[in-house]
Amino acid sequence: MAGLNFDDLIPANPPGDKKSKLTFDDLIVGKKPVDTSNQPVDVPTVFTDEMLFGLPMKATNGVQALMQRGLAALPGESPWEGQTVGDLYDTNRKEYQAAREQYADQNPVKNTAASIAGSIYGGTVLGGAAGNVIGRVAPRVAQAVNATYAGRMAGDAASGAAQGALSAYGHDQDIATGAAIGGVAGGMARPVIDAGGALVSSVGGLVGLGNQTRANSAITNALTRSGQSADDVANDIATAAAQGQPEYTVADAIGNSGQRMLTGVARSPGDMRQQIAEQLQRRQAGQGRRIQNALVEGFGTPQTAEQTQQALTALRRADANVNYTAARQGAGTVDPTGAISRADDFLGTAGSLPRTNIADDSVEGAVRRARSFLTDGDNIVSDFDTAFRAKVELDNMIESGSPTIQGRLIPIRDELDRALERSSDVYANARDTFRRQSQDISAADVGREAAMRGRVEDTIPRFQSMTRPEQQASFRAGYVDPYIADVQKATGPMTNKARPLISDATAAEFPAFAAPGQGPQLMDRIAREQRMFETTNAALGGSRTADNAADMADVQSFDPTMLGMIATGQFKSAALRGLQTGINTLQGRNTATRDAIARMLLENDPQAARDALRGAVNSGNNTRRVREALVRALTSSGATALPKIQSY
Repeated sequence: MAGLNFDDLIPANPPGDKKSKLTFDDLIVGKKPVDTSNQPVDVPTVFTDEMLFGLPMKATNGVQALMQRGLAALPGESPWEGQTVGDLYDTNRKEYQAAREQYADQNPVKNTAASIAGSIYGGTVLGGAAGNVIGRVAPRVAQAVNATYAGRMAGDAASGAAQGALSAYGHDQDIATGAAIGGVAGGMARPVIDAGGALVSSVGGLVGLGNQTRANSAITNALTRSGQSADDVANDIATAAAQGQPEYTVADAIGNSGQRMLTGVARSPGDMRQQIAEQLQRRQAGQGRRIQNALVEGFGTPQTAEQTQQALTALRRADANVNYTAARQGAGTVDPTGAISRADDFLGTAGSLPRTNIADDSVEGAVRRARSFLTDGDNIVSDFDTAFRAKVELDNMIESGSPTIQGRLIPIRDELDRALERSSDVYANARDTFRRQSQDISAADVGREAAMRGRVEDTIPRFQSMTRPEQQASFRAGYVDPYIADVQKATGPMTNKARPLISDATAAEFPAFAAPGQGPQLMDRIAREQRMFETTNAALGGSRTADNAADMADVQSFDPTMLGMIATGQFKSAALRGLQTGINTLQGRNTATRDAIARMLLENDPQAARDALRGAVNSGNNTRRVREALVRALTSSGATALPKIQSY
C-alpha cells in the first residue's frame, strides 16, 4: 500500500468547494486551503482494502474525521467549522469512493485484478481461520458439518454470509443484503466447483482412459472409512507375511470397504476380473495348509499325538529299565504283611480258611487274587522281584477294574508299594519317574478329550493343573490333533476352514493352551484367514447374475440388461439404465479406472502397498485441498461482489 504522510490524511474540502487542500502548516497559521486533489489509490491500496473487506479505509476515514473535528477547534479560520464528525466522515468516504471510481476508470485491468485477488485472499484466510477456530472450540460441531455434503454446503453458506456482511459493512452497504448474497454465493460454490471437476473427468471417460485421480480418490475413501492410514495397512501386510501369510492383500487389510470395492471390480467387465479370480482362488486353495502350519506352530507340536505318545512311552521304558534295574540290584528283603493284612481285613477269616464251594463275587474274587500274589497261606513273598511283579499285576487290575474293585485294591497296592520302598533306597525314584512319565503319556488323551467335548470352565483348569512342561506339551499334541484332522479333510474350493476355529470356546482355550508366547500370533493368523475368506467370498461367491452380465458385456456392444428390459416392455427402466451407463462413462467409471483400483487392492508387497497408498492419499488430499481452495475463492469473490459493485 502506498505510504501516506500526515498531509495525506487531511482530505479535500466537501464537493463543490473549490478551495485548495490544507497543509499542516496552513492549519497552524490559519491560511486558506488551496487546490483540491483526490486521495491516492493504487494496486496495493485496492488489494489491501478488498483483502480486509474495506475495513482499513473505513477506519482511516473515521480517524481523519476525528482529527479534522479536533483541528476545527483550534484558534484560527478552519474549513470544517460547524461540521460534525459524522459530516466529515461522510465527506471523506465520498472522496475516497470517488478516487476509487476514477482509478477503476483509468486502470480497469489493474483495479479488477487487485480487487478480485484481495477478495479471494482475504476470504480464504478468513474462512480457513474460522474453520480452525471452530475445529478447536467445537470439534464435534466441525465433524458433524464436514461429515456430509449438505453439511459442507451449509458451512460454505455460513462463511459466505459472514464475508458478505463484512464486505457490506466495510463498503457502507446494507449488511443484511450483503449477508444474504454472500450466503447464496457460498452455498452454490461447492456444487459449481464439483460440476466443473466432473466435466474435466468426463473427458477421460469419453475416450476410454483410466482416471487415476478417481482411482486414488476411491482408495483414499476406502482408507478413510476403515479408520486406517497407509502405514497401518502396510504394517498389517508386513506382519502377515512375517507370520506365514504373504497372500494377505490391501483389500484384506482395509476391511469391509476394501472388500466391497474389490467385489465391484470383480463383478464388472475388465481385464482384472480374471486376475482377481485366479489370485483369490489360488489363495483359498492354500488355506488348509496355512491353518495347519498356524496350529502346529501355535501349539508347538511338530509331532502328532500318537507320535508324541509313542516317543514318551519309549522314553519311559528306557528310563524304567535303568531305574528299576538299579532298584533291584540294591534291594533287600521285602515284608508284604501290611498288604496281606489289608486283604484279610476285607476277606475276614476267609483269607486263611480252606475254600468252600460257595462262589466269590467279583470284588471278593479280585481281593482274593491280589492276596494270592503275596502268600499261599503258608509262605509269604519276600524277594524284591516277585513282590514288584505282584505290584505290577495289582496296577493292571486297578486300571481295568470297576470303581468298587479299585477302591478295595488300591489300599493293598499302596501297602505293597511302601514295602518295596523300604526294601530299596532307589525304588522310590524309579517309581516316581515312571508315574510322572505315565502322566505325560496320558495327558495326550486328556487333551484330545478337551478338544472334542467339555466346557472351558473345566478344560482350562485341568490344563493349568499340569505343571510339568512335558505333560503340557503332550496335552497340546492331543488337543490340536482333532483340529488338524478336520483341516486336512477334503472339502470344496470355497469351504472356509477357519470358521470352525472361531468360537467362544476356542477364543478362550487357544490362548490358554498355546505354546508360551504363541497365543496372540495364533489368534491373529486365524483371524486373517477368516478375513481373507470373506474377501474371496464377497468377490467370487454368491449369485452369478452380476458375473453373467459382465461376461455378456465383455463380448457384446450393447448392455444385455437393457436388452432384457426392452424385450419385456420395461422401457422406462431401460432408459434409466442407459442414462446410468452414460453417467458412469462421463464420470470416469470405466474399465481402466476399475483395473487401477484392483491393482492397488490386490497388492501384497508391504513396501509397494505403502508407496501406492501414500501416493493415493497424497493425490486425494491435494485434490481435496485444491477443491476447497477453489470453493473458498468462489465463495469469497461471490460474497463480496455485490457490495463492491454497489460502492463503485
